[in-house]
Amino acid sequence: MDKSWESSSLDLILATTVAISLPFVAGFLYHRTGALLPMALYYGLAWGLVKWRRGTIGYRNPLPEKPPFTFYLNMAVIGTCLICAWLSPIVNPAVQPVGMILTALIWAPLNAATEQILWIYIFEAWDLYPKKIQITYRSIGLLLFATFVGLIHTNFWVLFLHTVQSGTFFGTLFIILTSISGFLHIVVWRQSRQMVFTFIPHLLLNLIPIFWTNYSVMPYLLR
Repeated sequence: MDKSWESSSLDLILATTVAISLPFVAGFLYHRTGALLPMALYYGLAWGLVKWRRGTIGYRNPLPEKPPFTFYLNMAVIGTCLICAWLSPIVNPAVQPVGMILTALIWAPLNAATEQILWIYIFEAWDLYPKKIQITYRSIGLLLFATFVGLIHTNFWVLFLHTVQSGTFFGTLFIILTSISGFLHIVVWRQSRQMVFTFIPHLLLNLIPIFWTNYSVMPYLLR
């Protein structure tokens, strides 16, 4: 646990406000401007807000001698997710090589490096508020974490991030496993204090399906 940062009442307000409102704002903006502006808001909040409140993002922390076991567990979960995605894909019939390359080189690593920053802040703003661990605050943090992750996907990402058929057996299993992976990010972070171990599995999840779905984020950026 990072004892160098103590959450304040301001963090409780900020984390709660972001968790509840940002997914709806992102969806609202997408329908009017495309995905670029809400992504800029989402990523900007992640890097800017967390840097302001915590003083550090977590990528420059010292690397442990070896990754925690939960990192390998998360990698196994992501590997299973990718199998499910491959078995139930949404394939874009129009191949866009330039768009796919830009999606793979820019969006996939940027998204993988960014999302967990805000997810973990939302949880830890509540979990680290009391001086000693209290189940009530931890439970609220987990609830807000789950609420935000669920809402940002159902109100924003699902509108244009089409790579998996969610209505199939393997698509449903994919959603369940990615949800489990989201919670594992918290554990991996707590055990390693290094965000790179949350980045790697998320990058694989973002990157690999591009090559069998022909997915490109470029057509969705601007309306």
